[in-house]
Amino acid sequence: MKKYVLAAALLTAAGSAQGQVIINEIIQDPPGSESNWELIELYGRPGMDLTGYALGLIKGGEDTNGDGSPEVIAEIDEAYSLDGLALGPSGFLVLLSSPVGDASFFTDADATVRTFAQQHIPTIDTAGSLANGGSSSYVLVRARPNHRIENGESIYEPGYAFRKDVNPDVNFDGKIDFGIESGAAFEIDPLQVVDDMAWSDAGGKEYVRSSEQEISDTPGFDPDAVSRVNYFNENPGLGDRVNGSGQVVPTRMADESWVYGEILRLPQAIGELPEFGFEPQDMQPPKGPTDLSGPLYDCPPSPTGEIDCAPSGSGTFLFDDITLVENAGQPDEFGFNITPGTFNDDARFGVTQFRFVAADFNFDGLVDSTDLSLIQARLGATLDDRIDCLDEFGDPIIDPETDLPFQCFEFEGRALNALEAMRSMDATDGPGGGNAAEVTPLDIAAVEALVGTDRLCADTNGDGAVNGSDFFAWVAAFGTNPVTSESLTACDVNSDAACNGSDFFAWVAAFGQGPDGPTCTP
Repeated sequence: MKKYVLAAALLTAAGSAQGQVIINEIIQDPPGSESNWELIELYGRPGMDLTGYALGLIKGGEDTNGDGSPEVIAEIDEAYSLDGLALGPSGFLVLLSSPVGDASFFTDADATVRTFAQQHIPTIDTAGSLANGGSSSYVLVRARPNHRIENGESIYEPGYAFRKDVNPDVNFDGKIDFGIESGAAFEIDPLQVVDDMAWSDAGGKEYVRSSEQEISDTPGFDPDAVSRVNYFNENPGLGDRVNGSGQVVPTRMADESWVYGEILRLPQAIGELPEFGFEPQDMQPPKGPTDLSGPLYDCPPSPTGEIDCAPSGSGTFLFDDITLVENAGQPDEFGFNITPGTFNDDARFGVTQFRFVAADFNFDGLVDSTDLSLIQARLGATLDDRIDCLDEFGDPIIDPETDLPFQCFEFEGRALNALEAMRSMDATDGPGGGNAAEVTPLDIAAVEALVGTDRLCADTNGDGAVNGSDFFAWVAAFGTNPVTSESLTACDVNSDAACNGSDFFAWVAAFGQGPDGPTCTP
């Protein structure tokens, strides 16, 4: 097993062109002028081309009386094309409300920087500020209906609807419309979602693929800003929360992924950064991941909230967040910094932001046999693979024009980011030396070289012994046509990513050394 540091050091050798990108930081409602500090930050593999990608803020409307009929309807508040852009040398891209606002002076120089207006997807309206109030869903997408890329530019065909001022949910059911819903619905889904996050407010809806990506607790405030610290493949189950049914359940992935809250103060001088803070008179303290060293709580049956639970020596629940503010309510108070265009590390509070690691397909910071198994299972897969779209009951969603199920993208979210990294492990395995669209045996071989194994090279059949049966296993692998990842692994004894006669002599030499022979990949 290779730890984080080793895997990171091997990034260049393993293919630094790997494409992975996530939403990393948002300032939606800063104090003072909106245009001075509003921004959206993306993070991923340095130099990744974002042509074809788009980013949108979907406001979930407002239904403050809970009658199911919104007083304010949902809408795509803003939508931006990322055509022609690439992540900067350190892996960041920042979209700013204003090119001359305060945020531009504090954004790291290595980040790619553009403005909302420059990337605004054409509509009859112009780019504006990010809307405050109501539920917010930020959605990063790779593909959209009625859209294609031609010569590196977007072609918006008739019916294209992922753009500003469109109602994405005409029947207010919390699901993005396919264009078949009652009312004047637009064809917006099936989108291919790369990353998403949301928070609720004023009875609005959230438009994330899974509720795991919705922050579960915004106590008394619509966050000014959110800043990512973790990126999980699945819910780590680190903390606990009380849901609306009076049950103690695990925190969501989003709860353990983001720091969020009100901005205490904006910079007063060059070199400072905006801070989350705590002002008892008018805001709640900032929230973040669970404090794993915090006190354990006991709760009564059907608690109305965490306030009903109390610390206990026999407790089993973790409710407290990590500390994000020091000297709360005092003149010298300071909080977690917002860091446009760079990593959100803050040693004062023990926060180190998530980094992508080459060949770490389950995002646990390690490169090991689990990652190798994941890429082996994806041999031949592409980002454009489709499956039937299913509703919440598992039934196909039927297109009335064809009487066939709509086709959704098989890989979204974490699965998409993992697959994009997989297919780029060998960035020269495609036609003309480019990167193949699918995961290839050479991609898998690149991961095998990173993971390593204790298998003796001559033990072709992997039974732990070196004997005559391994010779026949090698011959069978050599004769496999077409080549598979398994046959290439078994046959390629000299590790040159090819299966040929030279591997026979390498196998014979390894066989002659018996248990003292060299080791190869699985």
